[in-house]
Amino acid sequence: MGRMRQSTRLAVLAFISLVVAFAGCGGGSRAPLTTPVAPSTPAAQNASVTGQYNMVLSSSKGQGTTNVYTKFAQTGTTFAGTANTLVCPSNDLSQCKGNDASGVSITPSGTVSGTNVTMMISFPSTAGTNTVTMVGAETVNGLAGTYADSQGDSGTWTASTANYPFGPSPAVSTYSGTFNSVSNPLMIPPTISVELGQDASFNLSGKATIMNSPCISSLALSGHAIGDAFSLTDAGSKASIIALPNLPTDNNFHFSYKFEPTAASCAGDFGRGVVTINVSPWDY
Repeated sequence: MGRMRQSTRLAVLAFISLVVAFAGCGGGSRAPLTTPVAPSTPAAQNASVTGQYNMVLSSSKGQGTTNVYTKFAQTGTTFAGTANTLVCPSNDLSQCKGNDASGVSITPSGTVSGTNVTMMISFPSTAGTNTVTMVGAETVNGLAGTYADSQGDSGTWTASTANYPFGPSPAVSTYSGTFNSVSNPLMIPPTISVELGQDASFNLSGKATIMNSPCISSLALSGHAIGDAFSLTDAGSKASIIALPNLPTDNNFHFSYKFEPTAASCAGDFGRGVVTINVSPWDY
């Protein structure tokens, strides 16, 4: 009888020890083991190329540089430049091609995939229509890559946003400088002061005040910004102006002007000039 009680006591103690040990390990409340899940890698954000751009193509075959001024609009992964895009070999006003310079419409277009960019642009040249294909990627300074054209040239290209974007109304950009006629140059070049503003539709308007010119004293201007370049006309005076930024930028713009042969004043006159943008210290 004593042995039976002792055996029973030992069995109870063994059971209690087992329950305590099981409870100490968490028992049935312990969470099931799971396999760790690696964090997902977010998809690369598509490059954004909306806005005013200055592009420079640099030949690796001794063909020099070509400057392209445009305004890109992007929808999803596709983008296109405006029809008044300017293509200016050597940044030379006399060689510019484009809607406002020569009556030729040039519209670059392309696609983005992540940070990668592909673009194509066709424009007239002395050897016929030239089509340039550019591939590259978004960089900290804009866009950059390599190109090859249909006439055997190739090289590198960069694209940066405008250094002097026009602000929304009522902001006004002011310029001052001189110009002179090519056909009838003056001993003392006339001076010109220009005020330009931009409306909500990105159209430019303003005025020019001219001194020391024998045929014109003012212009009422309207036009468009194209990268840092801009094109302007005065319909009443039958005058047109194209201005390109000096590169690398030094706050100066060189411009060409011409009056139509039927203009009431300065008929048929054309020439060149330089203006400096008056940069506010608050712009820095």
